Amino acid sequence: MISAGIDPGTGSYDVVAIEDGRVVYRRNLKTEEVRASPKIVIDAIEESGAEIAAGLSGYGLPVKPFAELDEVDLLLMTLNFDSERAIGLRNIIRAVNERNVNLYTVPAVIHLPTVPPWRKLNRIDIGTADKLCSAVLAVAKFSEEEELTKLNFILAEVGEGFNAFIAVKNGRIVDGMGGTTSFPGYSSLGAMDAELAYIIGEFPKKLIFSGGIRSFAEEWKIKDNEVINILSEFVLKGIRAMEVSTDADFYVLSGRFAPDVLRKLRGEGKEVRLLGGFGRGKQSAQGAAIIANAIAGGEYREIVDYMRILEAKGTLLDYITSDVMEYVRRGMKRF
Repeated sequence: MISAGIDPGTGSYDVVAIEDGRVVYRRNLKTEEVRASPKIVIDAIEESGAEIAAGLSGYGLPVKPFAELDEVDLLLMTLNFDSERAIGLRNIIRAVNERNVNLYTVPAVIHLPTVPPWRKLNRIDIGTADKLCSAVLAVAKFSEEEELTKLNFILAEVGEGFNAFIAVKNGRIVDGMGGTTSFPGYSSLGAMDAELAYIIGEFPKKLIFSGGIRSFAEEWKIKDNEVINILSEFVLKGIRAMEVSTDADFYVLSGRFAPDVLRKLRGEGKEVRLLGGFGRGKQSAQGAAIIANAIAGGEYREIVDYMRILEAKGTLLDYITSDVMEYVRRGMKRF
């Protein structure tokens, strides 16, 4: 069976199809190309020959066919109240229905029953759908040589936009920090100081994609090698935070800056691995293809079932306390 996964990255989209544990198709699409013509993602899925696909889920949604998505689902996946910005995803959904593509959503870390409720307290982003997919790939690959139930590691995704961290304990995801709730990334500011947010007041969605290490380096005239040192320090802080939730035997790095950060983290006392996956294509797209395979009852069903990915439920807003939710409702009324 051929299954496909889609990674909607900051700079590019990746469509990867796998069969029998190897990549049989890979197509990389520039993000601006997808924004101009969203249907090219569907073209790539069809071109891959995949019988089923998963991914393209933004902030995540419990597993559900794209053909059944409604306006509430669309809002929860994008967290964007600008209807114009959501047109691209709507066009993809329309193409899915018109062309009968078997595409499914993927949950985020916050939807998982394996993560205790208190670790979700007043959080929305503790690892988006694509980050969860990378963790699924890591578990699947490492379980080929090590016992699934004894896998304990921390995954750090160090991408072009955000940094995210996921704790895996006994082969299951038990905690996470997403790109907007953790430390600064290369191009994003990460978690915003609450006092800064108060001073700013209302701000556009695009702000969370700015203010990262790159901006700091440009303004402070910092050299490239020092940028990697700074990025590595923040990655190590994220890893240390996740160690509270799992006694990690090793660390795993993925994303654009993973090789650079790897060189800096060696010597921290634990083995550091790069997430290679099946070879070609972004790791999160490969992980999404694994989940698609499992949905269809393929060879990865046992691993995905053990991780309880298909048991994901609820919404991003389920763990907001009532005193904070009052202000969330006020904010949503602006739109």
